[in-house]
Amino acid sequence: MLRLTRQGWNNIIIYGVLALFFLFYIAPNHLAMLRSKELQQVIAPGQRLLELHFPRAVLKQAGPVWRANPALPLDAEVAAQAVAAWQQLQLPAAQVNERLLAQICVVELTLSGEQQRQRWVLLLDQQQYFLQGVAGFYPLDAAQVNQLCPPMLR
Repeated sequence: MLRLTRQGWNNIIIYGVLALFFLFYIAPNHLAMLRSKELQQVIAPGQRLLELHFPRAVLKQAGPVWRANPALPLDAEVAAQAVAAWQQLQLPAAQVNERLLAQICVVELTLSGEQQRQRWVLLLDQQQYFLQGVAGFYPLDAAQVNQLCPPMLR
């Protein structure tokens, strides 16, 4: 029969605590980091969206609300949804697209901490929508396209 000494029990406890630490802290953080690398955020954490430039208007933040310039009969909720859609947008890995695409809308984002605007183009190929950025093409659905560029701002 195998008997453990006091030092042997201490080693088992130490290694057990290290294994639990790895299991409950390090592994989930590492997996979350891998998952976040799969999705690219348009607006990095810590950045703020200052302006949205659409073909028909520019949305600027004026205190807690967003205002359109030139003034359009724009519902405040539509503007808030467009801003929220851009702030929360996470994109999968970019794709290469060799097909001919029809341009729907061009949106330029002014972000805090950046000197130049980010340019994003919403495109349509048959029934599939895409968002084109510097890195490539990202597939979208029709609902996302209407949130990112509301029809009244195109």
